[in-house]
Amino acid sequence: VVYNTVDVILEDESITGEAMSDIYVKAWIAGIDDKQETDVHYRSLDGTGMFNWRMVFPFEYLPAEGQMVVRKKEHFWSLDETEQHLPLQLVVQIWDNDLFSADDYLGSIEMNLCSMVKGAKEGKKCTLDMLPGPGKSVKTVSLFEMKKMRGFWPCYDEKPDGTRECTGKVEMELELMAHHEEGFEDKTVVK
Repeated sequence: VVYNTVDVILEDESITGEAMSDIYVKAWIAGIDDKQETDVHYRSLDGTGMFNWRMVFPFEYLPAEGQMVVRKKEHFWSLDETEQHLPLQLVVQIWDNDLFSADDYLGSIEMNLCSMVKGAKEGKKCTLDMLPGPGKSVKTVSLFEMKKMRGFWPCYDEKPDGTRECTGKVEMELELMAHHEEGFEDKTVVK
């Protein structure tokens, strides 16, 4: 569930000349063709967006390997599907909606759900220092052990020189459930 964004950079200018952004959040599991996005929080003047938007991403998980299974045809004329085992990477991006031009990408975070940083309890405690980087290690947890996690995670844009700039923070709740808990088949779901 994407609840809020805070401290999002302001990319546009309002009619009155104030800096603003029309914020929305896009998310998906890397390797699965199912991108989902929130509605748009229009005319944010302080980088805050409110959503309370639920996203559900079904996937098949192999606990022994710590990876998900993706089956798809390599070509449209292929008869059989190819099976791949991929790491479980949740990609979350912040975008600025534009009416008359392409939307502006503001920043993102990629989280391996088997080894991810815990979210900060408050937006002001959420910084890029939470994230691993070159020569820097941070404590990570597995969502598969925790089952449920809520907090703020920083999104960033990488500059050409390799440095990261924090472009906003996303407050989310991540929860794992088996399909039978939702009344589906026995597979794992991230929501």
